Amino acid sequence: MTTRTWLCALVFTLFAVLFPAQAQTQTQIQAEIASAPELVRPLLNGLMVPDAQVQDSNGKTLSFTALTKGKPTLVLFYRGGWCPYCNAQLAGLQEIEAELDNLGVQVLALSPEPPERLKEGEGRGSYHLLSDRNLKAMQAFGLAYALDVPTASRYQGKMGDRLKVDEQQRVILPVPAAYLLDAEGRVQFSYVNPNFRVRVHPQLLLTAARLMLAQ
Repeated sequence: MTTRTWLCALVFTLFAVLFPAQAQTQTQIQAEIASAPELVRPLLNGLMVPDAQVQDSNGKTLSFTALTKGKPTLVLFYRGGWCPYCNAQLAGLQEIEAELDNLGVQVLALSPEPPERLKEGEGRGSYHLLSDRNLKAMQAFGLAYALDVPTASRYQGKMGDRLKVDEQQRVILPVPAAYLLDAEGRVQFSYVNPNFRVRVHPQLLLTAARLMLAQ
C-alpha cells in the first residue's frame, strides 16, 4: 500500500468512526448550530471552501475566500486562547512550520474570541490568528455547536466575554478541526474530532500537505 493510499484510508476511517452516516448538503451545513459536538456535520473533503467574513486582531473585516485564494492553506478551528489543548496544538505547529513554509502552505487559525483577544497570542508562531466572532466561518464549515447549560455556566464564570453568546443566550464553540485547502480552495484533507482533548498530530498534517501538493 502506498503512503497516499494509506493516508486516504486513514482519513476515511476516522471520519466514518466519528461521524457515521451523515448525508449532507452544503446549504444544510451552513444553517446548523448543533446541540452537541458529536452532532456537527463537517464540510467534506472535495468540497469548495465557503466564504465567510472574519476579522484580524485590529478588527478589520476580511473575506475568508480572499485570504485563501491562490494559496495552499492549513485552516485550524480552535476554541480560544483560554483552552490549554488549543494552545498546545498551536505550539505544536512549531514542529512543522518551517516545512510548511517551504511548501508554500499558509496557516490560518480561527476562534470565536473577540479580535482584541487575538493580540495575546500573536507572535508565537508563523500562523495567522483570526476572529470568527460572528460564527459564520464555523457554521459554514459545519463545526458550530452549543454548549450544554451547566457547562456554559461554568465556562462563562471563568472566561466571561472571551466566549461568544448567540441571540438565544447559548455559548457557541467550534469542534476543533484541521482542514487542508489546495490553491483553488478545495478541501483535500480534514480532521474533525468532537473530543476537544484529542488533536491531529503535526506530522500527519505535514504528510497530508506534501501529498496534496504532489498531486
